[in-house]
Amino acid sequence: MTVAGTEVGTEAGTETGTVRVLHLSDIHCGHPFVADHVAAAEALATATGFDAIVISGDFSQRARVHEFERARVILDRFRALAPTLVVPGNHDTAWWHAPFGFGDFGRLHERYRAHISEELEPTLRLPGVSIVGLNSSLGTFAPALTWYPRDWRVKGGLTDAQLEGAAARLADSPADDLRLLVVHHNVVKGRLSKRWGMKRPQRTLDAVAQAAPHVVCTGHDHEERVEVVARRTGQFLISAANTLSSRMRGHRPSSLNVIEASATQVQVTAWVYARGAFTPGPMTATMPRARR
Repeated sequence: MTVAGTEVGTEAGTETGTVRVLHLSDIHCGHPFVADHVAAAEALATATGFDAIVISGDFSQRARVHEFERARVILDRFRALAPTLVVPGNHDTAWWHAPFGFGDFGRLHERYRAHISEELEPTLRLPGVSIVGLNSSLGTFAPALTWYPRDWRVKGGLTDAQLEGAAARLADSPADDLRLLVVHHNVVKGRLSKRWGMKRPQRTLDAVAQAAPHVVCTGHDHEERVEVVARRTGQFLISAANTLSSRMRGHRPSSLNVIEASATQVQVTAWVYARGAFTPGPMTATMPRARR
């Protein structure tokens, strides 16, 4: 059910403290869509079971109605398997309704709200896990706008108020919960793209670390990435999921991430698509599951 923007579940979670979350991103319904990749992700979720599913944006390719309608069918299938938290991506954002701050900002996500989720920054609380979503897809508004035309419509941004709000929501989690923060744009610099996903990336990284999530789930850069990120304000595991579409960077295979947490540690592993299925790859990272 949904209460004041917070989705509350009662079935997932375990008494032993073990939690499993499936993280996928960038489905891109439209020209880049690959049905086999999405079907394999659904098969994995069906066969192994997860306490929660996270989809970190870019359901559509051009924010068109028929793309969102197709994405909603897919989303409903995942929602039938486990409680699912979603956030919008830049491809889900109709920036042309309010270019450079002129126009109706409320229309940027009207189709996403109509077909995917009314809530742009949801909170999902389940036994043993708290998941907080943030909307970094602000079109060409100031928090995401730089002087470089290449960044326009692509770069993401988070305001201080958003970051403070996320920190407060995470702080409201039970002390033993696995804490996840979900945002579309990559918060670490891409190895292949050589690009930051966010405006003011260093400040954002410090604020994210200070909010004390165990895992930060992102997409956008179309490169799988799992590692421990250490900042002066704290540390967290990055779960950057590759795309399920045909737009993989550097000719890498499609992949998704599996987050597994025991009572004492958290591990993120990239699962790679090959021969019709996703299987665990060599890229994995682990850190202690600290209490608040």
